Amino acid sequence: MASLGILTLHGMGDTKPTYADELFDEIADRLGPVHAQRVATASVFYQDILQDNQSRYFKAVKRRLRWDDLRQFILYGFSDAASLESRKDGLNSPYFQAQAKILDRLRTLYNALDGTDRRLIIVAQSLGGQVISNYLWDATRTGFARDGVWSVPQNFASPEEEAFCRGRTTVRLLTTGCNIPIFVAGIDPVDITPIPQLSPDFEWHNYYDKDDVLGWPLADLSASYAARVTKDHAINAGLITGFTPLSHQNYWRDRDFLRPLIRHIKKTL
Repeated sequence: MASLGILTLHGMGDTKPTYADELFDEIADRLGPVHAQRVATASVFYQDILQDNQSRYFKAVKRRLRWDDLRQFILYGFSDAASLESRKDGLNSPYFQAQAKILDRLRTLYNALDGTDRRLIIVAQSLGGQVISNYLWDATRTGFARDGVWSVPQNFASPEEEAFCRGRTTVRLLTTGCNIPIFVAGIDPVDITPIPQLSPDFEWHNYYDKDDVLGWPLADLSASYAARVTKDHAINAGLITGFTPLSHQNYWRDRDFLRPLIRHIKKTL
């Protein structure tokens, strides 16, 4: 039975529900059957909250425009970011709905694990880094009103399940092409505060490509980020695309990320 869960979150733009299948297959192949059976995986898919509305608008205006592919990328990508951040209150807000999907997948993952030491590794691409950061920030706040899914009562089968769903057994957060700085870089560094230390063994490793204009180092955001982020890793994402902005889509296919990912998994097992 599995004792380690791996949860993924996708980035911005047009995304398929099967976006993580290739990564999960790669993990299983690289781990081998003995280690792979000790790992359970789940992927969060939140793009469907936004995509129908984005597609409706794009279809209405595309005949009057040029550069369709670039426009669609910009519309879907930045609309994702703006829509998820625009309104945090209300059960119908994209912010709440995205967090509800995260909580649902964490519940599923918890039930797929065995034993009392149910640990978690989170792998978040691009905008997914901001989405999971918001979720964990809200999940770990105490003593005052919370945002998102934690603004309403949640029923758990046990304290252990609640701890898992609140991220308290998370041992690694691995972000790739992370664009958290786009959301907070304009704020006074004194007020730029990351998520707390989630567990005693928690580490945050951030992977970025210097040619990826949507992926950024994180430790330089503030003193508290420098203390929380274990390391910013500069890599080349993609054999050819690693030297272009197209590298943003290729972190999970590149050995510069896959090799350390497997090391983190094996170290945690």
